[in-house]
Amino acid sequence: MISLPPLETWLRSVAAEAPWLIGIAIIAGTFIHEDLATVVTGMLVADGVVNAWVALPSLYTGIVLGDIGLYWMGRLIAKNRLSKRLSRGRRFSRLKVWLDERLVAGVFMVRFMPGLRMSAYTTYGFFAMPLRRFVISVVLAASIWTTALFLLSYKFAALTSHWLGVLRWPVLIVAVIVPLVVARHLIQGGMPEEDADEGADSDG
Repeated sequence: MISLPPLETWLRSVAAEAPWLIGIAIIAGTFIHEDLATVVTGMLVADGVVNAWVALPSLYTGIVLGDIGLYWMGRLIAKNRLSKRLSRGRRFSRLKVWLDERLVAGVFMVRFMPGLRMSAYTTYGFFAMPLRRFVISVVLAASIWTTALFLLSYKFAALTSHWLGVLRWPVLIVAVIVPLVVARHLIQGGMPEEDADEGADSDG
């Protein structure tokens, strides 16, 4: 089992010799879990392991690239034959207009409400929402949310370094991740009608 001090020492040496490698690791971490990567990065910066000028741009880059990737996943889904057939319907056109009118607000809502990001951003791609407006909205929303979460983690780590020590890590990670998981389940549990509609369609 690797203890934190030797791991921290190793990270310091990597950050000093190859900061670009730390940047790549942070970007990769955002693809796994954005919020967890942001929390861990904020704490590493507070401990002096990672430079903030490497950490924050890497977080922004990874998160924005991940969001754009979800958009293009939706575009790929839209290219199959069934999707093309559906896109000719009047209902599809009305929904596309509705989404387009609320694109900026939708991106911001998804960023601050966990559990919706993958389905929402692939939907924007599926309906071919304006890519430029989507990217600008994603950048603005990510800069606000990610910066706030990063600063929260940084301040917590700095203030508790003397009296919590290594325990800061599990305390902050649990304090951030548990509410997000609970919120995700609440959001998913609040949409029973969708499942009921799907069941009715499949019975028909």
